[in-house]
Amino acid sequence: TMTVSSQPTAVSRVQGPVQAVVRPAEWCFGVRNIRRAREKWSVSGCSVEEFVVAVERVVEEVREGEGLADTHKVLVGKKRTSSTSAYIRIDNYTQVSEWLDVVELNITQSTDGNGLAVQALSFSSGFIPTCIPLSLLCNIALFWLPFSDMRPEGHLNKIRLQQLRNHITNTQNISVTTSSS
Repeated sequence: TMTVSSQPTAVSRVQGPVQAVVRPAEWCFGVRNIRRAREKWSVSGCSVEEFVVAVERVVEEVREGEGLADTHKVLVGKKRTSSTSAYIRIDNYTQVSEWLDVVELNITQSTDGNGLAVQALSFSSGFIPTCIPLSLLCNIALFWLPFSDMRPEGHLNKIRLQQLRNHITNTQNISVTTSSS
């Protein structure tokens, strides 16, 4: 069997986090919706801190297991937390070419004080894979290029959010319900 690496290459480890912040594929309003997915989650049964820990556990589990939308190079790229809110960025690199898709979770206390509200967004960050030197500069130049995350099994960013939500619910004993936005 082929050994599957769970870590991005050195070039991607340098360029990927910068591209996740710059996100040139998100700049062009007319075409970005064909390569992104957005959901609103309602979470019950945990605090902000407990939810963040649960997400970190799920990221570790999927990296060592089946991955998210068949992406095994999954890691928490950034995290900010307080007692009432949090932000988590999950970087997802495809196995061979290392295209970078990003999941962002903005977590707040629900307005009624009962549970948490999560704004979940998954998007493709650029057209050129991050393993190619200077890909960020190429992706900036090609920000307008229409490309899709569509595969035979569906839109990868949508699948990734569904799988993340299901993993949290099924493995962390936390109730996560959704309504797409």
